[in-house]
Parts: sequence; C-alpha cells; structure tokens
Amino acid sequence: MNQLQRVLTALQCKEPDYVPTFEFDINKGVMKHLTGSEDILDAADILDLDGIVVRPTYQKEFISEKVYLDEWGCKRQVSNETLAVIIESPIKDLKDHGDYTFPDPYAHHRFEELERTVNRYGSTKAVILNVRDIFSDLRDLLGYENALVALVTEQDHVKALLDRIIEYNWTLAKLVAEKFDLTIVVTTDDIAANRGLIFSPKVFFELLGPKFKEVIHGFKTLGYYCIKHCDGYIMDVLDYWIDCGIDCIDPIDPNADMDLEYIKNKYGSRVCIKGNVNCETALVNGTEQEVEEEVRDCIRKAATGGGYILSSSNTIHSGVRPENYRAMLRALREYGKYPLDRYIHS
Repeated sequence: MNQLQRVLTALQCKEPDYVPTFEFDINKGVMKHLTGSEDILDAADILDLDGIVVRPTYQKEFISEKVYLDEWGCKRQVSNETLAVIIESPIKDLKDHGDYTFPDPYAHHRFEELERTVNRYGSTKAVILNVRDIFSDLRDLLGYENALVALVTEQDHVKALLDRIIEYNWTLAKLVAEKFDLTIVVTTDDIAANRGLIFSPKVFFELLGPKFKEVIHGFKTLGYYCIKHCDGYIMDVLDYWIDCGIDCIDPIDPNADMDLEYIKNKYGSRVCIKGNVNCETALVNGTEQEVEEEVRDCIRKAATGGGYILSSSNTIHSGVRPENYRAMLRALREYGKYPLDRYIHS
C-alpha cells in the first residue's frame, strides 16, 4: 500500500496499513530546522508524510518589504506564518460586487505549484487540492467586519456573491480534476471559535448552509473526496456537514472542548476524522515524552477500525518546537501500524 492508497483508505473509513499523516501547513522555519530545506516537497520526503496540501498559485505585487497586493485585489501584510494578514479588501460596497472581477482560473501560472507536486509524486503520495467553500472568500473580499454585518443586513447580495464564489472554486476544482486527475479536495474555511460559530446558527442554516451543500455536491460530482477543515466548537453544524457528504472532518479541536473519543464513537462510521495532537500545548511546550503519550492517546481514541488521519490540531505553526513535531511523527510510526491492539492496550 503506497501513501496515496493509505490516505484514500482512511477517507473510506477503513483500515490502511498505517495511520496516515499530513498537515495543512508546516511553518518554513520548523521545516528547515528538521530537514535543512524550506521546500515542502523536500520536507514531505524527509519526514515521510503521506500527503501534500497544495493551493492554487496567485501572483503577488509587493508594495513594500512586507506588504503586497494579490491577484484578488487584497492588500496583505506578511507575518511569520504562511498566510499573510489582509489589511485592505477590494470590495468596498457589497451592492457593487458585480463590478468585481475574480482572478482568471485559467491563467497559465494558476497551477504551477500543483504541477510541480504532481510531477514529483505522481500517484505515490496524496496530493490534495486546497480551495474555499462559503465564508473565507466572502470575508477576504469584503473584510471581516463588513462580511459579518452583511450576513444579517444584506443577505440577497451575500447570496449573489456566494454564487459567484462557489462557481469560481468549482471551476478551479474542475480544471484540477481534468488536468491532474486528483481525487481529494480540502476546504479550509473557519467559521467557529472556541465557544461556537462566529455567527448565529440561524444565519448558517438559513443562508450559508444551503450554499455549503452546493459546494460539497459540486465537488462530489467531480469525483472528489472532501475534507472539511474548521477548528473551534462545531457541534452546531457537524451533523449537517456530514449529511452534506463530507468524507473527513478536521480537526476535533481540543481547545474548544471537542472530544476526540466522543466524535469517533458517534460519527466514526460515517466520516473520517483528522487530528488531533494539540498544537497549542503539547507541540509547543510539552516534552517529547508528553507528545508521544498524546499521539498514543489519539490513536487509542480514534484509530480503531480505520477512518483516522493523525495530525496536529490545526497546523505546524511557528511556535511548534521542531523536536516535538519529530517526536509526533516518530510515535506515529511506532504505534500507528495496524492491527493496533498490541500498541494501544499495552
């Protein structure tokens, strides 16, 4: 079983040979410390990761050393992490969104990084397309505060802009499916904080939920397995997301009182679970022994019967101790081989 097959087997809620692992993002400084390289493909080989998450390629026009304008018209400020902070959004008045032009999905450079990744791995590792679903593009185009206000005060205009966002991301996914024959997509839209959704459940179910269902249905018609990422407390919407057809939920956020064992017992026959080594505690300031124990605990709680992908509880960010991430991967190799009985009960 190669690494792609390992991930696909987990997404089918079955047991592969080993519990697979990959991250949505690994900080370049952590990568370089562990591997000597800031190239995620080199790191994936050296760290023996089962999958690589790749975003479409968007060009940047630097205005100053740390501020640039992207192809979306968003002005961003570079931080220590991969995703720069938006400091100015392009749509000033939602009613005028029809005047806004999305980046060309057919641009010659749009899938440069994806092509580089596929050329390197073919069908040996899982190459996973990262696109958006319903909120993050809306947030970026309008600005966070304006987007949240519009969800209540300008719902008709929000629906119209969401239709355009959905069509854009579906077009990207369609082009990738045709050009590269990929079968896994992850949507990384966050709509929750530690105490619950960032807007009312009523707003979600009346306005955003039907649009989310459209997104997932569209990806499924293209033949994709769908991983849904959202940290925070997501119990208000988790049943709905699963009913919409997602194949995997990530993460089961331990810092939002989400219980990995409970989620596995309740939903593990219907959806794959990804996570959940704590990237705010164990991976940041724990000992390597504590990380090993947490890995073993995650495997005990969620890996039995398959349908489990071990990873951090969000990303390997700049605050993660490189040695602790290495300890996490080492413990996975030691305790994550099926059958698990000899590891998790000893």
